[in-house]
Amino acid sequence: MQYLAPTNIFEGVVQLNQAPSADNHAVTRSYLEANAVVGIATDSANYAELVTVNGEKQLKLKPLTITDVSVDTTQTSLTNWIAANYTSGDEKQEGDIIILTAVSGRAQTFIHNGGTAGTDADFAEIEGGDVTAAEVRSALSASAGINYNSATGEFTADQAEIRALFAAGSGLSYDSSNGTYQLNVDSDGISEGSSNLYFTDARSRAAISVSGNGIGYDSGTGVISLAVDTDDIVEAGGATNLFFTDARARAAISVTGAGLAYSSANGQLQLTADTSNIAENGNLYFTDARAKAALGIKSISGPDVQLLTKDASNDLSVALSDIFAEFSAGQGLTFSNGDYALNANTDDITEAGGATNLFFTNERAREAISADPAAGNMVQYDDATGEILVRKSDFRKTFAPQNLTANTFATLNHQLGEKIVHVSAYDSSGNLVQLDVQLVDNNNVKVKSVINVTGAEIVVSL
Repeated sequence: MQYLAPTNIFEGVVQLNQAPSADNHAVTRSYLEANAVVGIATDSANYAELVTVNGEKQLKLKPLTITDVSVDTTQTSLTNWIAANYTSGDEKQEGDIIILTAVSGRAQTFIHNGGTAGTDADFAEIEGGDVTAAEVRSALSASAGINYNSATGEFTADQAEIRALFAAGSGLSYDSSNGTYQLNVDSDGISEGSSNLYFTDARSRAAISVSGNGIGYDSGTGVISLAVDTDDIVEAGGATNLFFTDARARAAISVTGAGLAYSSANGQLQLTADTSNIAENGNLYFTDARAKAALGIKSISGPDVQLLTKDASNDLSVALSDIFAEFSAGQGLTFSNGDYALNANTDDITEAGGATNLFFTNERAREAISADPAAGNMVQYDDATGEILVRKSDFRKTFAPQNLTANTFATLNHQLGEKIVHVSAYDSSGNLVQLDVQLVDNNNVKVKSVINVTGAEIVVSL
């Protein structure tokens, strides 16, 4: 689509559905955020920053490597070097190295930390000279019990001093010349603990007890006495008088005759008899034949029909065919073997006079529909034929090719009956022509182009 020198003002949202592929293409916000640098990551803030130069945002990288190494052979301290070489505070930058070889002792190395104080706070010591064995040895010493040779760095144990650190307490003797301990105490000199206690009569008596019947014990005196009954006496083997037991009692019992059972294991008696063990007398036993013979069929008077039958074996039954025979079908229905089927159509059903639910007819359907007579409704309806019509000419007017003179209004009589309409125009090549539109009245509109247009196709629509 080509616009011919228009002035466009968008008051809504303009959406781009494709990514840009040429230098003059517009870009979306998401494309810009995905492809433009808009900030510095938190973990990279020490190495990069965004600065503005001449109104333009630029990415600035901070120094990441050593840019200068200076070796000074005269200054004896960092403070002296700063006083002589770092008066403005900008002579060095982050990462620069200063090596001082004239300091007392080992040479010292400092690195600029990026500070701007203009003092030794802008530098950090990163290296000194190698530590010598003599320096390490001179920093060490020994305490009681340990001997130290600072010339060789060797530690040795002083046994005499170590033995002198020990002494003996109550019940012990100690020889400091050889470090030997000896026990020189008896039980009177040893305090009683909480677990291993000394012997006493009371403790001995309290530690004894008896269990079971027949034995008594007095913990106050330590006297044990016998007080037995039969539970405390063992039955002699082969004795005549035996103690009672459940097993002996159960073994002494038995049953005879049919219908009873006995278990000597648990002493239970059980009735096992059935009717075959009992003779029939006045009260007769149940049988199927006796029960069937006791039933009869009741006589029924018309119009009811007795469907129940009884055969020679006294079995009762109801034949399904006898039930089906009592049913029949009326108009529009058929009946066979218990199944009803509908074989009617609307011709078999009479429409009730004044009924709400009426049969369908084309005439009734057409009469139920009408077109809204409200102003502006373009729908036309013929209830005789049921045809619905909306004419395109009622909402769209197409004008024959028009020749438009630049910056000159032309009046179009569209006859659509609405003042607010939409106007579209295309030149002879099918390109959209931008027009200034003035709404005149319900049937007329004025249009103007900023350039001359020949053979323009113009459409006015609601």
